[in-house]
Amino acid sequence: MRRQDVIVAAVALAGAAVAFGLTFRFTSTTPAAMMSGMGAEFFPRLVIGLIAILAVCVALGIGNPGMDKPAPIPGIVWITLGVMALYIVMLEVAGMWLASFAIMVGLGWLWGERNLVKLSALAAIMLLVVYGGFVKVLKGGFPAGLWS
Repeated sequence: MRRQDVIVAAVALAGAAVAFGLTFRFTSTTPAAMMSGMGAEFFPRLVIGLIAILAVCVALGIGNPGMDKPAPIPGIVWITLGVMALYIVMLEVAGMWLASFAIMVGLGWLWGERNLVKLSALAAIMLLVVYGGFVKVLKGGFPAGLWS
């Protein structure tokens, strides 16, 4: 077992534990026609369980051959991580639609696209697809934010 692998596995397991705990906060109920013994939390918990199993495999070195030391992580990746953490806060304050539009345009610009018209149009199209699929077809709801 390499020290770095154990650290990565520990972080992944901690994240999985937090995510699993958050599944107990789900307030929406699954429609009776879709229930079949599963609640809204079933699929997220299934994915979280898989992440935990893979993290244990990493810690034990299963399927993880030795390799050279990887290159350092570029700074833009850490900035992106910070922006995505900010997005979670923005969801609560500004709501799903405004926060998602802002992050799509912002991250596109951050990663090199300078045409804001193109970024805005693509973000709007993506949000229309999400709205059509999840709100209109599946009758789901998204955070409205404090501004609503």
